[in-house]
Amino acid sequence: MLNKNLPHTETSRGLQITFCGKGSCKCPSIDINKDNDTVILGGKEEGFTRFTKEQFEMFISEAKNGTFDTFIVEES
Repeated sequence: MLNKNLPHTETSRGLQITFCGKGSCKCPSIDINKDNDTVILGGKEEGFTRFTKEQFEMFISEAKNGTFDTFIVEES
């Protein structure tokens, strides 16, 4: 399911993805791993947000259910 065009580092214990296609910019990233109870989103330029894994799971569930869709895609 991972978009292989996104710069990422994946190990058996964790995943770090930068949300851009260039890999050299200062785009935000996500860092999640099995050895940490915190999921970290962001970057040096924009700052970091930390979620517990439970909070992150709720966020993902809401996104998958379309909760934010009307705020992302403008209606015609």
